[in-house]
Amino acid sequence: MAYPKEETVQAWLTALRGLNVCVKKMFGCYCLYCDDQPVGWLSGEVLSLREVGLAYLPPTLKRPNPSDAIQEIPIPMEYCGCEWLPRAVQDTAKIRKAEYISKANTASTRKYQ
Repeated sequence: MAYPKEETVQAWLTALRGLNVCVKKMFGCYCLYCDDQPVGWLSGEVLSLREVGLAYLPPTLKRPNPSDAIQEIPIPMEYCGCEWLPRAVQDTAKIRKAEYISKANTASTRKYQ
């Protein structure tokens, strides 16, 4: 992974304007957070969005197979600014948060059994 140029980071953040997003340097790239949920990575000019099963993404994006170790969808810079992108990032954050809460509740239930 490679740190993207500052103007590339700003282009992605501008495309997500209106969302509660931030990036943090991590592991040689930037981790993208939405509503305090890690939703993807910025590396080079690519946003790798966590795969959560969003059916409305363009079919031209390469989705991982369920058996793949890395469950991310690489979104090239040419898609930066597409109208579906903010919705996809927001929906990914909502789904990730729901998954986290579900796992926490399951762990809590097991603890008291």
